[in-house]
Amino acid sequence: MSGGSFSQGVGQWEGAAEVYDHEGRFAGWGHDTRTVLADDQAGRVTVDVRFDGPFSLAGTYTIADHGGFRTYEGPLNVGHAEALGDSVVAAHNYWPDLGLSQRFFLMVLPDGDHQLSLALLSRGERLCWTVVGEYVRRSGPGPLPDDPGNQSTNQPQDSPAGPGDAAAMPDDPTVARGANLLHRAGRWSGRLTSYDRQREPTGTVDYTEAVDPAEAAGDSLTAGESGPAQPTGQPFNVAVSGLPHCGDVAFRMLSDDCSAWTPSGDVVGSATCSGGRAVSGQFHVWADDLRWWRREVAARDGSVKAVVHSWYRGEEHLGFTCGALKFHGP
Repeated sequence: MSGGSFSQGVGQWEGAAEVYDHEGRFAGWGHDTRTVLADDQAGRVTVDVRFDGPFSLAGTYTIADHGGFRTYEGPLNVGHAEALGDSVVAAHNYWPDLGLSQRFFLMVLPDGDHQLSLALLSRGERLCWTVVGEYVRRSGPGPLPDDPGNQSTNQPQDSPAGPGDAAAMPDDPTVARGANLLHRAGRWSGRLTSYDRQREPTGTVDYTEAVDPAEAAGDSLTAGESGPAQPTGQPFNVAVSGLPHCGDVAFRMLSDDCSAWTPSGDVVGSATCSGGRAVSGQFHVWADDLRWWRREVAARDGSVKAVVHSWYRGEEHLGFTCGALKFHGP
């Protein structure tokens, strides 16, 4: 059983996180610091974490490496994580101090000094918070290196505070960016690594995802269904090639800026959207009877996104595809 080491994650990490509430509305910025120290020669590290924002959390926990998976041994954090190579973890864990369960992924980008993450924090099945994180590795004392998105967002590079009046941000679904980074017209491309259900790498795929605006066609949710009655954002078409378990797919998406969904078609499903930077949702590919759990986070400058896709047939887990994709404009 293959798995990564802790070498990519050891060190001090610091960054600003965007926090969204259960309705997908911006709740505030969080300042997140983590120090990861090698604990012993038995495959363990100790993590010291402090998060200050709409909610707060601080303390330490130990992670044990078991090759293809890791266990979080408390006291602050307990649970289990899949290790996908040496740069990606996908975890299901629990924060006792908050009383919240977490579905989480974290990816170290190819440069080795930046991380992107997505945390979905729930109590039972009720989503409470979504945390979209972007971190840089600190090489020593002093100011943080430049934020990848500092130039385009005007966010202070070593402060969790964002542009403008935070109190007004809940009504701005892009949090002052002016665009949904994941759904803007253009093309995402790169090479993703595939893993089977035992987390063994099975090769790479050249993945391309093209997004194009579409003409409105009077689409809406079914009358009486919970949620927004009408899409408020421009619909868009998505065409994807390089999927490991099926052929190329194309589908139409509608959006109210806090969520996105398909009408009927060959690929159907829905996803939550957080600030135009992160999505998490389930899609069904009819022709191959596949369930496709997509989790994606774009960097603040919109140049790259981290993706972790999980594949299922019913409840049978078939494997993962993950990696970093670059954006190319229309």
